[in-house]
Amino acid sequence: MEGKKKAGAGSHPAGWTEGAEELRIKVRGPMIRVISEAVYSQAIGSRQATQLRMTLFVPNSPGAHPAVLFFPGGGWLQAAKDRFIECRLALARAGFVAASAEYRTLPQAFPAQVQDGRAAVRFLRAHASDFSVDPTRIGVMGNSAGGWLALMVAFSGSRKGWDSDEWKDFSSAVQACCALHPVTQLSSLSEGLSPEGRAAHSGPASAESLLLHGISFSGAGRALDPKEEAAAGASPEALLRRRRRGCALPPVLLMHGTADRLVSPLQSAALYERLRALGSPARYLLLEGVDHSSDPSWYQEEVGREIVRFFRQALGAVREA
Repeated sequence: MEGKKKAGAGSHPAGWTEGAEELRIKVRGPMIRVISEAVYSQAIGSRQATQLRMTLFVPNSPGAHPAVLFFPGGGWLQAAKDRFIECRLALARAGFVAASAEYRTLPQAFPAQVQDGRAAVRFLRAHASDFSVDPTRIGVMGNSAGGWLALMVAFSGSRKGWDSDEWKDFSSAVQACCALHPVTQLSSLSEGLSPEGRAAHSGPASAESLLLHGISFSGAGRALDPKEEAAAGASPEALLRRRRRGCALPPVLLMHGTADRLVSPLQSAALYERLRALGSPARYLLLEGVDHSSDPSWYQEEVGREIVRFFRQALGAVREA
């Protein structure tokens, strides 16, 4: 809004009457259309069918838009897709289709989450014309466990067994990835944390152990084995271990708080070092004194601005029709 003034007697706009005030608006961005609860996948199990949903913010402007697909965190126990609305709105106002997708959580074991993430990408491509998406320019992002999933989708390539039959005529590949305080290696989640934090990641009841092994109602379980994690390719770091320098990977933005008490910034630092060693385009931003997802710092304009800038560089701007 540029301001308001009383309409003068010498300038009578339509609808003017004595005492009316005139408000002048400067348009800085498009109207955002919201498409809620689009079902992108249906996972059918032996006892129930689970519908997985996506909400999209679509800029109401002409042309094919680059898209960013967000995966929410929640320790693999929940996937509340309506989180991080501040960042998703910033992307939509900047001309991106900003989608947010839920995915299967525990007790569903790995790789169900990656199958869902890849299916969500293919769904966007299959419905590109419906959502004004440019199918050649799709990025992913997520926070915490959602950051793990975004990286897994970005690095998984054409790995066999990680695609469902849904939208199988479309590619699961993405062109950029942003991960906020992500889990990058399951077996080292306790490193850099307090004694209480380390205790949460020890033994067969830890979330990462349950993710890899599933939940046993008999009470028998086993702790996470780093060798098993690597063999399964169950973490972004594991997916990169066999990559050679110069391999084709999408650009990556990592962001982590220096005061994170749940996922140590050592997780992002280790992945950033490996990406640099591979010669892959990557940027790593540390947020001074910032904790995990509940810290309000993650929802401020500065964070959204950096994320928008990254995806603009990696995916480009809207292409006019």
